[in-house]
Amino acid sequence: MRYTDTVIFVVKANKHYNPDAGKFVGGEPKQTKRRCHISSPSLSKSVLVFGDLKTSDILIHLKRRYTDTYDYCLINGRKYFFVRESIVNRRQVIVVRGDSS
Repeated sequence: MRYTDTVIFVVKANKHYNPDAGKFVGGEPKQTKRRCHISSPSLSKSVLVFGDLKTSDILIHLKRRYTDTYDYCLINGRKYFFVRESIVNRRQVIVVRGDSS
């Protein structure tokens, strides 16, 4: 399996109230890029594994585990949210679902 795709894990910045400025302030979201292999399940496998025909579900195969927390991930500029993960040997497979917007 070739790890030629890129996934970006995004953690939203913590906003807090700054009484001197009189408004909420916060930094930029933190982004972490990882090399991966991205695939989408076939329709028959989607029904078998997920129970429906969600075509926005994709599988992210990582060679090394990503253990940090994240709010969402970006793939080709599109936002995806965590569904589940599984560990196979030392490799991690993350199932994510596309944003409906």
